Amino acid sequence: MAILIAAGTTVAVQLGTYFIFGEIVLTLLVALGWVVVAAPVFAAGGRSVIDALLRGGAVIDASAVVLIVSASAGPALGPVGAIEIYLIFCSVALAGCSLVLLGRNVISRHVLSVVAASLILALAAGPFWVNGIITSASPPWRERVAFGVRACNPVFATTECLSDGTTFVWNERPILYEYTVLGRDVPIRATAWYVTVGVYSVFAFAVGAIAAVRRRERHRPGRE
Repeated sequence: MAILIAAGTTVAVQLGTYFIFGEIVLTLLVALGWVVVAAPVFAAGGRSVIDALLRGGAVIDASAVVLIVSASAGPALGPVGAIEIYLIFCSVALAGCSLVLLGRNVISRHVLSVVAASLILALAAGPFWVNGIITSASPPWRERVAFGVRACNPVFATTECLSDGTTFVWNERPILYEYTVLGRDVPIRATAWYVTVGVYSVFAFAVGAIAAVRRRERHRPGRE
């Protein structure tokens, strides 16, 4: 039942955004935000590792519906772009779910789901709070920090998957241009979507490995 609820609410929220506003970029950003928050929250209610991953995976798989609809609606998002964004959603959701698996009980897993969602949302909002770090770094490191901010940002990665004919330049948006040094004082290097997928996938694998070791230690014979 929980898996059906996860899938149903995901389709309702994401498709509802698309049909109400009819704007591809807004729909993709809402879909990304939902995946970031909903996947770990639903996973936290799982009674086992498999159950948790199935619940989080239901959010990921259900997101494919809005990607298919968006890809078939016009040239803004093609089939290849939809697949790329789906992989971004997968990596981000798995990163959040892996943190949830560190919890030893239901309460700790729900707390970690909030931590996971907050952490990824903070990384997505990186251009607004890393200004001091970037400007205080020496010139060689300034560009590297800026690259890291972009590589860890699923919002940038998602919009990079739009078709070439769809222009969405973040540093030309007033809210970003006025409140961040990225693209204004410090150049933003283009970052491939698969770099972001790699960052979150490596994180998910590392945290998942730690969770597996901790679980094995708890169930070791003779351990109380």
